[in-house]
Amino acid sequence: MMFEPRKLHPISALINFVKTLKDAALPLIVVIFINGSPFSGEWNWVPLAIWGGLLVIVLGSGVIRWLRFSYWMEDGELRIEHGLIFRKKRYIPVERIQSLDFSEGIFHRPLKLVKISVETAGSTGTQGAEAELTAITREEAKELESLIFQEKRTVQEAEDLEESSTEQPGEPPRQKVFGMSMKDLVLMAVTSGGAGVVISGVVVFFSQFMDLLPVGAIYEELLDWIQVGVLMVAVTVLFVLLIAYGISILLTIMRYAYFSVYLEEEDLVITRGWLEKKQMTIPLNRIQGVRIDENLIRQPMGYASVTIISAGGSILQNDEHQLKLLPMIRKKEVEGVLQLILDDYKVARDFQRPPSRSKYRYMIRQSWPGVLAAIPVSIYFYPYGLLTIPAVAGLAAFGLLAYKDAGWTIDGTQLSLRSRSIIKQTYLMKRFRVQAASKKQTLLQKRAGLSTIQVTLTSGGGGAAARCYYLEEKDADMVLDWYIEPNTNQKPVEK
Repeated sequence: MMFEPRKLHPISALINFVKTLKDAALPLIVVIFINGSPFSGEWNWVPLAIWGGLLVIVLGSGVIRWLRFSYWMEDGELRIEHGLIFRKKRYIPVERIQSLDFSEGIFHRPLKLVKISVETAGSTGTQGAEAELTAITREEAKELESLIFQEKRTVQEAEDLEESSTEQPGEPPRQKVFGMSMKDLVLMAVTSGGAGVVISGVVVFFSQFMDLLPVGAIYEELLDWIQVGVLMVAVTVLFVLLIAYGISILLTIMRYAYFSVYLEEEDLVITRGWLEKKQMTIPLNRIQGVRIDENLIRQPMGYASVTIISAGGSILQNDEHQLKLLPMIRKKEVEGVLQLILDDYKVARDFQRPPSRSKYRYMIRQSWPGVLAAIPVSIYFYPYGLLTIPAVAGLAAFGLLAYKDAGWTIDGTQLSLRSRSIIKQTYLMKRFRVQAASKKQTLLQKRAGLSTIQVTLTSGGGGAAARCYYLEEKDADMVLDWYIEPNTNQKPVEK
């Protein structure tokens, strides 16, 4: 039974060791490069011996931490005791637990183990989960989840006897509301644009070793090689970009494989992952707002992605404090799926647009950095530098597109703001979830009777801000009046 102290699976000691080894990998590689061969000199082996001794100590400490770690359920609390020298005790009342998030890494899946992150109302992305069980069996995880659910159900029944009379204890029904097929995954990966992340990672990796390389000799060889022809250089660059693009597609598919969204009473359960399988539980009452994204590739194809903005939780520490609810879906299907999950949110269709005199302001806003860059480039690299002029014109056209996409609308207690930087974003926000609303004006905007509106929602340790630029001043005032309207800015009582 879970009421007796239990230990983690022994593999947790190895997992902790691998994590430490991963953090120490770069310094170890640098030591090897600087030190050269460990057998080439009398004392060259000393740094490696020190590193080896440290790794043995780290492995030993991981084993001791595993031996000293225990957890169990008692008196309506999840109790955890751990510590190498000082014994630490953490007691988490069941009613504070918001969710148990499961994940399965490459060490977990062959042994049928899971990692559990315990989320509470006070968890934030910067502080991490309230507690973590590094590796336990799936049966123990299900048992723990069931005990916590039953305990929370008992508390709820004590608070509401009338409602509990119609409910039966047990596992809540789980309704699948969204899933992605392999075709959808491939299309999402192809249109994700993740190649830039891979390329930047490669650049950062090689930049760590630039000081160790014979740059002068490489430069001379490179000049000789370039003389073979510019075409070879272009083909090589194209080949590298294609490889990076292929890697990004593969990583996206592995990350979002078997993506499914389930509704389980007052919780949203999201499962995904191929090599590392994850299950994340998000209480519906922590969702602060919804954002619909349409990038330049997917928008003409009629696809969008939907992101939920949460009040926090360490599950989001690697996901921008905002979580993809629907990574890619047809735009016309968003409203139907959203109604199954958050039936009080509506996908806005009719937007109030900025006035026509804002058009050129949008174009200038998008193009002025390009103009500043194009002037010196055109002068110093004349006449080839004049090729920057079409690029500036393209930025101005992009500003015109941003003007056409911008807008706002109010529907009862919901405000919808739409804007575009590179991606077209539509925020759906409830009044009682809005943390702040402000109107901004420069001197030139004030003379033109224009204002920029900004609305902020709670997101992780900070906030998510929605903006709409160069609105009529009376429209911006209308949004502020909607936010501060008396007797309606309070959160409704949750049943």
